[in-house]
Amino acid sequence: MTVLLQLNKALATLSRAESLLAKVILADPEKVVNISTAELAKLAGVSDPMVSRLSKTLGCKSFPDFKVQLAQSLVTRESFISEAVDPGDGVSSYIDKRINANQAALEYIRGHLQPDIIEAAVTALSAAQQILIFGLGGSAAVAQDAQHKIFRLGIPTIAYSDHLMQRMAAAGADENTVVLIFSVTGRTETTLEVADIVKQSEATLIAITGPDSPLGQLADITIPSGDELEDTTIYIPMTTRIVILTVIDILATGMALSQGEAGDQRLLKIKHSLDATKLS
Repeated sequence: MTVLLQLNKALATLSRAESLLAKVILADPEKVVNISTAELAKLAGVSDPMVSRLSKTLGCKSFPDFKVQLAQSLVTRESFISEAVDPGDGVSSYIDKRINANQAALEYIRGHLQPDIIEAAVTALSAAQQILIFGLGGSAAVAQDAQHKIFRLGIPTIAYSDHLMQRMAAAGADENTVVLIFSVTGRTETTLEVADIVKQSEATLIAITGPDSPLGQLADITIPSGDELEDTTIYIPMTTRIVILTVIDILATGMALSQGEAGDQRLLKIKHSLDATKLS
């Protein structure tokens, strides 16, 4: 049960002050994700400690923990387009909801990205002699985005979206290869088959997927994809796609920073290679 459903269910049993807070939250949950304890208390006309008290009543450790769970609740709406919207939403409504859902997802992933895991991934990618990037279905597009970011850093990088090509590339990998696999669920049978081949090739396997998924357990380094934020077996992956694209940017930024001045010069050279293609 999401924290929003819990809040609705508990409304009748809450104290007067908690009830005031609950009504403010239920009236505009998207706003509450992005405000402080003091701001929420002021909106409800209650004391700051009451915010923490309500959070604990709902089983959360603190108000920040409540906001994380609230962010998850915001992407579980009844629509087969996206969990963030409802059938019949007007233009203004679905614009706001999509932006708010994406903002909430980024706040959620901020709290779930571990710096030591990101550092390990950046170190492995930076040391590779070859980087292979795999993605199927919706993950194919983010694999292409990753290639577009990473190839500029001077390491041979290829993205494959065809399963047979992935198998062959994985079989040809070695200990100097890093394979980056994208899978929101981490449970696609063909992706797991490819991952097994990668492991047999002694390449380093980095997966951006659900940490508890079969792929997440198989990988040498697993970075969360935000798979908990929406059920992609039913809905088009929108929110999770934003999370994964952000993770790609983080990895590419870390790699570029690790290269120092040499990396800056390479990026500058690539940028200037496009100058002649533009109208003056």
